[in-house]
Amino acid sequence: MYISKWNLLVKKVNWKSITIKISKNVVWENDILNLTKKEFEFIKNLENYSLFENKIYTKNSLEKIVFDSKILFNKLNFEKKNKFDYFYNINFIQKFVYESNRTEWSKIKQEEIFKIFENKKSNHTNKNEILEVKNSKKVFDFMNEDFIFNIANIKKVYHILTKNLFMNCWDKYPRWFKKVENTVNNDITSSPENVEKDLKNLIIWYKENKKILFPLELAYLFHLKFEKIHPFIDWNWRTWRFLINKILLDNNYYPIILFSDNKKSFFNSIKTPWLNNKKYFKTMLEQHLKTLDYLKKSF
Repeated sequence: MYISKWNLLVKKVNWKSITIKISKNVVWENDILNLTKKEFEFIKNLENYSLFENKIYTKNSLEKIVFDSKILFNKLNFEKKNKFDYFYNINFIQKFVYESNRTEWSKIKQEEIFKIFENKKSNHTNKNEILEVKNSKKVFDFMNEDFIFNIANIKKVYHILTKNLFMNCWDKYPRWFKKVENTVNNDITSSPENVEKDLKNLIIWYKENKKILFPLELAYLFHLKFEKIHPFIDWNWRTWRFLINKILLDNNYYPIILFSDNKKSFFNSIKTPWLNNKKYFKTMLEQHLKTLDYLKKSF
C-alpha cells in the first residue's frame, strides 16, 4: 500500500511505514529504487529472513532475488498493474510451460507454444501435447482469478491440466487421487489411503507458516512436502510448479522456472533424506536466479 502526500512516498511493510522524500509530488524510478533500498534493509533484519539465510550456502543469491523482486513489484504496485498480466506479457508463462512440459518429455518446440498462446495454428503434430499447453494456460488464468489454498483447488489445478488428455495406455486421466503406490527417486510417497489426510495436513502447515517462514523458504518447502505426498497418478510435477509460483506471486516475489536442462541436478537435490535442505535450497535459488536472467532479457 502506498500513500503519497505532499513530498513523501510512504509504503506499509508489515507493521512498519517506510518513507522517502519525492520531488514535486512526482514519483520517479529513482524514488522507487530508494524506497526499495529502505524496504530491503528492513526485510534483511526480519527474523524469518535471517533464519532462512542461515540455511543456505550463498547470501548473495538470496539478496539478489529479494531486492530485484521488491523493486519490480514496488513499481507494478505503484503503477497499479496486475502482476499476473505483467508476467504473461513478458512471456514468463509461455517459457514456464515450455520448460515444465519439456521436463516431462514433451517434444513441442518453444515457438509452437508461443503460437498457441497467441491463438495461432500450431504446426506441432501431437494433439495431446498441444492440449497440454492450452490446459496450462487455463491453470494460469485460474491462479490469477479464483485460486486459494485448499484441497478442492489443488485437485482443480490437476483436473484442468489433465482435462481431455490421454495416458500412455490411451485412457483419460482419472479425476481422483492415486489408487496405487508411486515413488519419486525410488522413495515411497504417501499411500493412496493417506493422500487426503496428508494433503489436509500440508494445507494446515501452509496456513500456519505463511506468516512465519520467509516466503521463498515457504514456497520451496511446500514443494518438498507436496512431492513427498505425490497425490496423483501423474502430473504431480506440473501441478506443484503452479502452486509454488502462486505462493511467490502472492508475496510479491519473482516466480520461478525449473529449467529442463537442469533436471538432473534438481532430481539429485531432492533425493533422500527428503529434507536435505541446503542442497535443495541451493538448486532452487540457482533456478530462481536463472529465471531472473531470462526475464530481464524480456524487459
